Amino acid sequence: MTLIAPAAPASERPLWMPARFSLPLGISPDDGFDWVANPTFPSHGDWLLRLVDMVWRLPDGSPIQLDIWQRWLIRAILEVYPEGHPRAGELRYRQVLVSVSRQNGKSVLGAIFGLYGLVREAGALVIGVASSAEQARIIYSRLLLVIRGNAELALQFARLTDTRGIQSHDGGRYEIKPSKSAAVQGLDLTVGLVDELHITKRELWSDMVNGTAARRNGIVIGFTTAGDETSLLLLDLYKTAEAAPERFGFFIWEAPEARVPADDETLGQYLIAASPGLACGRLDLATAISDVRGMPDADVVRYRLNRFTTSTSAFMPLELWRSRRREPDELFPAGRPIFTVDRTPDWGFASITATIKVGEITHAELVASIVKPNLDQLVAVCLDLSRHDPRLYAMDNYALKSLADELKRRGLPVMAATQGDVFNASEMFYAKVAAGEIRHAGDPLLDVQVPRTVRKDTGGRFRISKADSSVEIDAVMGHAIGTLAVEIQPDDELPLF
Repeated sequence: MTLIAPAAPASERPLWMPARFSLPLGISPDDGFDWVANPTFPSHGDWLLRLVDMVWRLPDGSPIQLDIWQRWLIRAILEVYPEGHPRAGELRYRQVLVSVSRQNGKSVLGAIFGLYGLVREAGALVIGVASSAEQARIIYSRLLLVIRGNAELALQFARLTDTRGIQSHDGGRYEIKPSKSAAVQGLDLTVGLVDELHITKRELWSDMVNGTAARRNGIVIGFTTAGDETSLLLLDLYKTAEAAPERFGFFIWEAPEARVPADDETLGQYLIAASPGLACGRLDLATAISDVRGMPDADVVRYRLNRFTTSTSAFMPLELWRSRRREPDELFPAGRPIFTVDRTPDWGFASITATIKVGEITHAELVASIVKPNLDQLVAVCLDLSRHDPRLYAMDNYALKSLADELKRRGLPVMAATQGDVFNASEMFYAKVAAGEIRHAGDPLLDVQVPRTVRKDTGGRFRISKADSSVEIDAVMGHAIGTLAVEIQPDDELPLF
């Protein structure tokens, strides 16, 4: 059954329309139609949007102004079967996938669907999950703020707590659950909201979908950016989208290719395809282009172009690194340096890097490379370097804990980098090189190690990975940790242990 008469051909769809999406009932991909300008198919989104327009206020008290793509998506997700259909009045979708690049307001949409679940029927149960309780609480907190900010709406609720749930007078509840299958098993869900599908387990999604079985209009909605080969649930959902089953809704904004174009015009087109916020003009395209030019290509592809990547990839192009080499007549600045020590996993090599910051520029150079070092040798070299009055000795606590402990015992200032510090160091080092805020000596060892250094993506962040790199990368790691240390350790402050 065709719900809408054909109008505009598919090629004339607005720029903010997703590259792949579920069509309305009865519409084929080859039809021309104008279901944006004339959305005559029935949807619970109509009354929900009226409610949002009445009650939703921003923190400054002004009414929310949803983008056209957000209003369109709300209507499309909440489409219901029309009169005459065996399921008339029932939600069309039981499962929904929304995949879009970062910074497009996914949390606002999640909060709106949370409100939908709470007010749609008595005794509703809305469950929100994400990779962490903090992440799941982003959607929850947005909705809580809106309810508290509207006196009339707040009267409908018996309990409004920051962490222990929202409860309406008619028995509806909104709760945050851990990202574990056992936490949602056996629950009778009205609406399930899942953030970060790319790091969500298959079992959790299945249990939430099963939890909606007893509800005539139960629905599970997942929000995400693209993932990698470890994103097994998301890969499954993308495959399901290709088959386009009737009760599975999918709305995928993505660039035409998984690459970063060299020219800004093509890059802009790719960014717009993955970001309806840019296509609608709410976000500034020139700013977006400038931002991504300073990001690793793997991050641009995954988070801004919304295309899948691999979990491991090259850390930094050699040409980018070489472009930050200081001039031949430029000397390493005078001052109190930070010395960073790193070693290879087999103790085959160790390197020591000197780092100092002058204004906005971090200067770094390799000062020692040691073959088959031992702890006593490293301690001796560090003691010899103390004649330069270093501000700090920095090292990876996992790789060189024994050295850190020994230097501390000798009264020397030490920064023992944690795993979190390694993530921060990797990201900061790349960002400063990309921004031209690093000057280095052009050491040949770095020219060998940089193109062979591999980054590992974990939970939306990345770090330099010794295990995945093809050669020893101790000098690269030393430069990275030194870059972080010189940034977080003011010149007139020594660490306390």
